[in-house]
Amino acid sequence: MRRPDERKQPQVASPLFELSADMRTTGERRRRSHRPHSRYVRESVPMPEPALTTRTPDPWLESAPLLTGMDEVGAGLLDSLDAMQRVAAAAGRGPLLINASPGTGKTHLLIRRTAYLVQELGVPARQCLVLAASTAGAARIRRELGTLLGREAAAITVAEFDDFAAASPPELGHLFIDDLPRMPMRLFRQLTERRGPEADVTATGDPDSALCAGEPAAFAAFGEQFPQAHVMRLSRNHRSPAAVLVAASQVVEPISRVPGRLVQPERPALEGSGIGRYFAVDADDEKRFVEALTDRLAEMGVDEDELAVIGPDGLSVAEAADGEYRVVCLTGVTAEDWPNTAAARRELYVALGRTRDLAYVSHTGAGSPLLADVDQGLFSPFGMVPQPHSGPEQPRLL
Repeated sequence: MRRPDERKQPQVASPLFELSADMRTTGERRRRSHRPHSRYVRESVPMPEPALTTRTPDPWLESAPLLTGMDEVGAGLLDSLDAMQRVAAAAGRGPLLINASPGTGKTHLLIRRTAYLVQELGVPARQCLVLAASTAGAARIRRELGTLLGREAAAITVAEFDDFAAASPPELGHLFIDDLPRMPMRLFRQLTERRGPEADVTATGDPDSALCAGEPAAFAAFGEQFPQAHVMRLSRNHRSPAAVLVAASQVVEPISRVPGRLVQPERPALEGSGIGRYFAVDADDEKRFVEALTDRLAEMGVDEDELAVIGPDGLSVAEAADGEYRVVCLTGVTAEDWPNTAAARRELYVALGRTRDLAYVSHTGAGSPLLADVDQGLFSPFGMVPQPHSGPEQPRLL
């Protein structure tokens, strides 16, 4: 019988060589950079000063035509659209699907297209039905149509999906749907079953933003119902800083329903800082961080409704999904609450996509594995940040 000190130790094979850092894949580099060092210490790093923009951006007033001759299309009504948005808004009658990610101006485009068809192409306002996924969305559409069309806008029927939960929608000739992936399939069938393949239907949406399992039914059915529809993709993001866009794209990339989609930031790449990442000691420490951040942002003029705190003590992702916030702070981003699943990836993608200026993530422990799929250079770590131990390393045998 062996004595305790004579127990056989497990043998670990050593590779003959290792790939250099430059030869590793991007995904492997992300995973390696996220692995905790076998021996590390925590170093206290203060919160960096929030780098807010000097003023609230208004890309719709500042956008200019980028294509030759585009300044002749829809003068006035379409002045606030970029080049590709103008192409979509000024398209002729017939089915049109705008497939684009958050911040590319889908709702803004839909409103301008509705006004353009009424004012420039002579579509009767009383024959227009505009549907939004939420109360806030419907209110925005009514307000902006009123600004663009004046009294004529009152003849346009604007409603939200829930208005027809127990009733049938009116049969109007020109249909505009905002956020199609969230539309119940029953309502989509009611709206489209009597329309031919060339019907005047315009719909917008991002299937990656749909917080559901599987392909959003109504969005997938649009192509079947209208096989001749024009499909347009918008690539210019007018909302979020470059660091947030890149992080959101990396998170959703493995499960994207729109593979190969490119998004370009309209705002300067160096504007603001990276995504703040707070390493909290415990739950109470995390709460103190949120309080400190809230107080500092208030001192800088950020209104309460311009900050979204998403997490156990704040909003859910679904509750925040209809808004747009100057600062988004996600708390409790741990492996337990944000596991490496398609549902969690989609929620993180949606939450980041609501950001206009700054995004923060905070967690105890090592954090969610989803954070490992984000290039670590996009983060600005602070709090009790783990640092590799600086002591001598054991020699390795080849």
